[in-house]
Amino acid sequence: MKYIDMHCDTISEIWYATLSGDRGNQSLRRNHLMIDLEKLTKGDCLCQNFGLFVKLHHFLEYQKDPYRSDSEKVTGDLAPYETVKRLIGVFREQIAANADRIRQVTNGDQIRENDQAGRISALMTIEEGGCCEGSLEHLQELYDAGARMMTLTWNYENELAYPNYPEEAHYFAFEPTNDHGLKPRGQEFVRRMGELGMLVDVSHLSDAGFMDVAAAVKGPFVASHSNARAVCGVSRNLTDEMIRMLAEHGGVMGLNFCKEFLAENMGRTRQEMCGAAARHAKHIIDVGGEDCIGIGSDFDGIGGYDDMDATVLPELAETLEHEGLSHRQVEKIFYGNVLRVYDEVLK
Repeated sequence: MKYIDMHCDTISEIWYATLSGDRGNQSLRRNHLMIDLEKLTKGDCLCQNFGLFVKLHHFLEYQKDPYRSDSEKVTGDLAPYETVKRLIGVFREQIAANADRIRQVTNGDQIRENDQAGRISALMTIEEGGCCEGSLEHLQELYDAGARMMTLTWNYENELAYPNYPEEAHYFAFEPTNDHGLKPRGQEFVRRMGELGMLVDVSHLSDAGFMDVAAAVKGPFVASHSNARAVCGVSRNLTDEMIRMLAEHGGVMGLNFCKEFLAENMGRTRQEMCGAAARHAKHIIDVGGEDCIGIGSDFDGIGGYDDMDATVLPELAETLEHEGLSHRQVEKIFYGNVLRVYDEVLK
């Protein structure tokens, strides 16, 4: 079954591999990561969103960054906007080198055209609104480069908004933030993104920030890679109230395959991941209806599995149907709902 995946970190991983000289992970065509063109083809990908992920170090509240890896030390001194420009360069190089298999898109019609031509589509997205350094001109430049979706935050405060704060001692634990949402500059960004036809992504945003976006945006917005907090009680996931509000806006949330956001004490197998994702899907449908859910794997931003990559999507489709979802509902989850939002918002 065709699918649209709203989030992965593959381009960042290819860049880090290039900087470190790891030749095995330097090509989108074939690598040792969770996503390459061979795996996307086997999984029957219609469109892969490639998140350009920028870490902000100068906004850390901790003297020691619990998120920083050795592979990123060479990028730590780059300014946020310079970093995202480097990532855009990597994205463009990889798409150009594989133009026979994949093409960049900016709207739903282009996705359909690529599919008819036998090609996979690649949508550029941004993970960390702080890469704009508070500049609407930088936002415009990202849009002009083809970016059509952006999270307002990652796990650090920036010029736009606040996240739910991560606990220093626990990588995947977050403290809900109900009193710090969008800043005035964030409100300006949300308005401008709406004018441009660029989706606001509330994954990683604080609880208060979610409410601010819901109040500011008239049509759809997305939570590209967030699960249901009632099923797995981490505050990277959405509450039932949030799910209902997202659905009322016509928006979509993407099932995140990260173990820690699926279930407590999750196992390491593909089968266990599919079963846990199905539990989230059923709950989200019960709360918000069948039109507010999609896929947001977070591939190449997650770990802890024995064998996990983009070829798992057909297994997930089978699991969802085995758990009682209709074929039509699975099609909506896999591509229909996200494509509808793209048709409505993207320009």
